[in-house]
Formats: sequence, structure tokens, C-alpha cells
Amino acid sequence: MRHTLHISMVALLALIASGCGGLDNAPFLVGSVHGRLTESDSAMALVSVVGAPELRSSVAPDGQFTLENIPAGRTELFIVASAQRALRVPLTVPSGQSLSLGELQPQAASFLEVRVKSPDKQLVGAAKLSVLGTPLQELDMDEQGRVSVGPLPDGCFMLSITLPGFPDVSSETCVSAGETKEVKVNLPKPDGGNGHHGCMETGCEEALQCAQDGRCVECLEDAHCGSGLSCRGFRCEGSGPLCAPCAGNWQCRSGASCQSLPEGSSACVERCTDSEDCARGFTCQGDRCLPDAAQFSGCGAYRQVGAACTGDASCRERGLPNGLCIEGACTYRCTSDSQCPDSLVCEEAPGGRVCQSDD
Repeated sequence: MRHTLHISMVALLALIASGCGGLDNAPFLVGSVHGRLTESDSAMALVSVVGAPELRSSVAPDGQFTLENIPAGRTELFIVASAQRALRVPLTVPSGQSLSLGELQPQAASFLEVRVKSPDKQLVGAAKLSVLGTPLQELDMDEQGRVSVGPLPDGCFMLSITLPGFPDVSSETCVSAGETKEVKVNLPKPDGGNGHHGCMETGCEEALQCAQDGRCVECLEDAHCGSGLSCRGFRCEGSGPLCAPCAGNWQCRSGASCQSLPEGSSACVERCTDSEDCARGFTCQGDRCLPDAAQFSGCGAYRQVGAACTGDASCRERGLPNGLCIEGACTYRCTSDSQCPDSLVCEEAPGGRVCQSDD
């Protein structure tokens, strides 16, 4: 009898369950979350679910927020509190219930400085970047493929880069609270067989030329090269002077080589053991002859001596800490010819001696 009753109860429960099958059980599969940020800017603050950025909420002026219809279970909140504050909060959402997080203290935000480069030095200004799983979607990059991303909470993020004619690229990066991190992403070769014509469509990076085969090259004719250089096989070759910008040793004079400099560019420099090995205006720094740091902020500034100017301030903005604008050209004070670049001499001028042409 008990066995029969047990079977009857099971059958009854099954009937009740099937009878309720038409009811909406969805509310029991989701929950809600609410809390308050201790500091925020309601004009830009938002709270979203990592992996489901469409589930988001704005933040009230007092810092209060509520997120509805979050799938029950473990998840994580992506919180931007202000231009300089953010937070990432792991939690477990109860099914059919509301979870209170209380007060949340945002941390120092993180930022990414992303640079995308193509394999053939094409412009990538049409590229778009998305931080997967967050509201930061399809951010526009500039012509040089740069974009600033943030504010972000600390943690790891997957970046997705799309550019017409190229395969999509993903790159994971991690940042700590308050960190600003540079991220470089190299694009693969353009998709084959899709009619992509390289730089004919995209253009080339600054100072490069677009060849008929769609490649970005250094030059197509001598006029594209600097002083003393000639265009040979799509590249500028010759005997460039010291501190001249370069792409390889073939652009430097005998005894010099093309080297990366602290300021981030490349230029022709000579090796040395002491300053006596260096040309005028240079000192031995490490094992390289570099522009005298007392007068120049680097090779870029060294090349500004003689540049047209409208006042002393314009020369100093060019990297000459003691720069003077004399007769419409940038220069600086000296006591002897040895303090001037090879092409200049130390001569009298209004107010004292300066480096200038002896013409």
C-alpha cells in the first residue's frame, strides 16, 4: 500500500509539474544586483556585466545603481566610476533574488595606449578596436593606428581589431590598477583574393610613398629623399650627415651607422670611447657620439639649428634649451667654434657670440 501511495505521489507531482509547464519560469533563472559607489561621476559612470555589455546600468548622482535580469550564477561587474576611477567586482547572482553589494570603493583606473601597424606600413586609420565583453566597442583609431582606451578596471582584457581588407586580430593584455600600458599589435598580411590593393586604398605612413604594386616604399624618385641621398630600388641611399634621420646604414656616411635613439627615432651616429672621438657639437655618451645634452634634447633638436623662427621661445620648443632666434634662424650662445656643429662657426652677434654660418 505504501509502495502504491509513493508511486501515486510521484505521479501527482509530475502532473503538477507538467501542468505548470506553461508558466514563465524565467524570473527564477535571473537575479538583480544593486549597490552604491562611494565616488562617481554620474555623467559618465556605468555598470555592466562582463561578457554581456548589453546588461548595463547608469549610476545616480548619489552613486546608487541597480542591474536587472542578470543570469543567475557566477559573473563579474565592469564598473567605470569616473574619468580616473574604475572597478571590477566578481560575484554570484542568486536565482530570482536581489543581491546587495553595499558600498563599493572604486580604484585608480587603468589605460591602454594601443598602436596597430600593418606589415607593409600602410595607413590603418579605418581600423576599429573593441574590448570584448565590455561596453568599449568599435573605437576609432587615428591614421597612425593609435587609440587610447580607458578608463578600465584592473585585470585582463581581450582586444579585437578590425580593418577592411585584413583578417581580424585579437590580442590579450593585462593591466594593474592605475597603470598606463602601451600595447603594440601587428596586423597580418591583407586577405588574399579580395580585391585589396594595398596602399592604393589605404595610403602609406608619413614620409613613405605608394608604389604601383600596392607596397609602401621609401621613395619613387630622388625628390623623395633627403639632402645627399638618391632613390635606388625604392629606398634612399647615400652618405647622410651625423644626426640625419635614417632607415638603415646605407643612409649614413662612412664611419657612422643608423641607430635607435632615446627620443624614439633613428639617426646616423658614430661610435666613441671619449668625447675627443666625436665631431663638434657632440659628446661621447655611453659609446656613442650624441648631441651635447647641454644644448640639444637629441638629434631632432640638433637638426633645428638654423631653422626659421619668430622668437627665442619657438627655438626652445624645438628642443634647444638655450635657443635664440637671431636674424630669423635658431641658434645658441658659444665661446668657441668647437661648441658649434661642423657647418657653423662661433661669431659675434647682438648680445654676444652665437653659432652661425660663416657665409
